[in-house]
Amino acid sequence: MPDLVPPMLPATGELADATDASRWAVEFGWEGHRCVAYVRPDRVRLLSSTARSVTGSFPELGALAAQGPPGGMVLDGTVVALDEAGRPSRGPLLRRTATVAPEAALRAEVPVGYVVTDLLWADGRRVLELPYRRRRAALEELGLGGPSILVPPSFGLDEADLVARTAEHYGLDGLHLKRLDVAYQPGRRTRNWLRVPLRRRRQVLVAGWVPAGRAGWDRRERIAAVLLALPGPDGPRYVGRVGMGAADADAGTIAGARGGAGTRAPADVPAEIAGEARWVVPGLVAAVEHRGWTAAGRLALPAYRGLVPPEDQDPELTPGPGARSGADSWSTGSGIPDQSSVSRATAGGSVARDPRLGAGGGTGAGGDSARSDAPSSEGAAGQGATGDGAAGVGSGDGVAAWHGPLSRRLEQHFVYNTLNTIASLVRTDPPRARELLLGFADLSRAADRADAPESRLDEELAAVRAYLQIERTRFGARLDTEVDDPAAAGIDPAAPVLPLSLLAAVRRAVQERIEPEPRGGAVAVRFGIEDGRPSCRVEVRVAGDSPDTADGPFVLFRVPLVAPVPE
Repeated sequence: MPDLVPPMLPATGELADATDASRWAVEFGWEGHRCVAYVRPDRVRLLSSTARSVTGSFPELGALAAQGPPGGMVLDGTVVALDEAGRPSRGPLLRRTATVAPEAALRAEVPVGYVVTDLLWADGRRVLELPYRRRRAALEELGLGGPSILVPPSFGLDEADLVARTAEHYGLDGLHLKRLDVAYQPGRRTRNWLRVPLRRRRQVLVAGWVPAGRAGWDRRERIAAVLLALPGPDGPRYVGRVGMGAADADAGTIAGARGGAGTRAPADVPAEIAGEARWVVPGLVAAVEHRGWTAAGRLALPAYRGLVPPEDQDPELTPGPGARSGADSWSTGSGIPDQSSVSRATAGGSVARDPRLGAGGGTGAGGDSARSDAPSSEGAAGQGATGDGAAGVGSGDGVAAWHGPLSRRLEQHFVYNTLNTIASLVRTDPPRARELLLGFADLSRAADRADAPESRLDEELAAVRAYLQIERTRFGARLDTEVDDPAAAGIDPAAPVLPLSLLAAVRRAVQERIEPEPRGGAVAVRFGIEDGRPSCRVEVRVAGDSPDTADGPFVLFRVPLVAPVPE
């Protein structure tokens, strides 16, 4: 086994640079820490792209030692960590790379995984001189995978648009194009491997602008940069600034909308910018392209694309019916990723305490944590225990049962399993792989609603069905699912719910109760009216002779819906 293989480096390119479908593969790009793994049956050594040892920072990747061939292997890949929305992020990863020996608490709070992208040496033979097509086939034959190891799918160039859309929805910041007919080129930056940055387009509020020139100069009120904002729970929040040409046709419109002395500035504007800013009256909306979000909640590398006519503006950016008129009538909806807070989608409920659940519970106001040995509070036949809204609604302070460390563990587990399933189908059943990839993108879009004040029940159910479709493909006959029609229970499908509440409950049911059982089980989503309000139950029936299935399904979660039943 070689002691050191300098990693091959990609050049920047565009999708249009790859024109011959027979010579190019397209893959997801992963934000993380590039590492080459030297794997022997008794040890794993991880070296960064600068040949610095990072083995101690990621002890859980020692799991590779049990998966390699007897003669060892050398892998190229990226260490990744996921944020609260389940997307690769440098923020959590920096906490792991800051220490050479992370404590157990940090490893549990910020789990990491290794995304394997290439095979360089395997079981006593060099493979890096082989073309990528053959290296990739040899990598897949190793059967690597598990809670912290992922071999992501590799697609043909004809799927590039679909892969790009999925990457955008999932929050990845780029794609990789790889030549199928060339050898690995250690230490070289080459156009045989192209990294394609993805730009996302969205609408933002125009909060103000900064004049051109320096202090003391005659600026003549020319615009140097437009200040951008998005609605937040307590009013607009600053999300960055973007330059625009001095001759841009929109400059006059923006400068002419300058507000008076009482015009309210968005929150979180840096002092050095606020001191020079000219604030505008609410109502202007601009389109921008960007490359994701920074850890501080700012748009990454935004590019101005013009003002949006009122009839084309996103509803979330316009003041609601009850908004006050005047300078402070900003919309107070949601739409900004907040890295420092957890979603309200999980606050205020309590978790059913079952011995096989790995997560602890807590209480919302006015309720105690339910115990798995407690009698049914409903008196209905066939229900062994209940838990009120593990990811549901409550009043007062509660526990974050989905976001935070638990969400990272479950989300990473799901992402790896999903992409490994898709990878296994790319060659054997391409239409099915495409269908699952689209479902994965739908789930990723659902994560964008995490900070919204509410979501529609039918939107939540669409995400639940997409998730269950993916899991049924992976589990096969081990998983049965059933999702009721809320309209049949007299519940409006457009009823508001807390975002991700139902999806979080279903995912926990599958991943914490069904998956550990060798014979699997069933999950059902039921709707009904309780105490005059619509609610939802997530029921679990585990195959076998476990005590909680002797009389019927175990009600793992109850997720109350927000809207009361009309009288």
